Amino acid sequence: FMSSPDQHPPATNHQNYGTFGNQGSKHCSRLRQVQALLRDDVNTAPDGILCSLGIDSRYNEGCSELASYLFCGLYKHSHFDMEQIPDDFPEEVLDDVIILIKAESVHLYCNPVNYGYLLPYVSHWRNLQLHCLTETEYEDEEVAEEFKISSFVSMVQDCRCLGIPYSSHGRVQKFDMFMLEKWPIIQAFALEGIGAGVFFTMKYKLTDVSQRLWQVYSRLDPVSLDCLLNEVNHLHILKTFSFLKDSGAVCSPVWKSRVHFPCRNCQKPKLQRC
Repeated sequence: FMSSPDQHPPATNHQNYGTFGNQGSKHCSRLRQVQALLRDDVNTAPDGILCSLGIDSRYNEGCSELASYLFCGLYKHSHFDMEQIPDDFPEEVLDDVIILIKAESVHLYCNPVNYGYLLPYVSHWRNLQLHCLTETEYEDEEVAEEFKISSFVSMVQDCRCLGIPYSSHGRVQKFDMFMLEKWPIIQAFALEGIGAGVFFTMKYKLTDVSQRLWQVYSRLDPVSLDCLLNEVNHLHILKTFSFLKDSGAVCSPVWKSRVHFPCRNCQKPKLQRC
């Protein structure tokens, strides 16, 4: 079914969403940066930017890079942030994601399993059209596959030109329409009945937007600023700990939050040296 982010499908209960209201606005700023590319020049800009993850795009690195930017590192070239996602989660379920970004709206296809992990990032996206099955419906593999294909067809039906984040910044590839036709989701588009019944590359004009996206990724924004500050703080803590260690200070397990010096005579933690 389709819903707004306020109408949540029954996602897994074990995920602790926490309070992501403040963070949500920061995540939304990244989406707006990408959408700005579609508003810069309405005569030359594509109608939307298509991003498909996992096997559906043959693990395209450019799509993974865009998803990593939008979801703040959750996806990194098909390697997931294991601090947020358990080790036993099937990768094919986690990267079962298709995004179509338009100038004033965004379509998101996902499943009821990975929905819970995406929600903190998409909760503040404006004009979000969510394509997601219920947990019961998703258990039927045939129903789930048909829903994905029909959702994809529905996403792009009002477009004429689509931008593809084909290459990642670290690995530039020549934009190849023939390789795009090998993407499973692109091939499924041509299926009769559940698909559109026509070849994707014949119906839509496709353009590579990788280089324009790289410029967006390089900008300092609230999210990257937070990451930078966290990294600086982490380095400062490491240097401080190293200095204290070299000077003979130890962290007392009794006081925990306070640094103590061992007594030279009894070796017990003291607030200051004897």
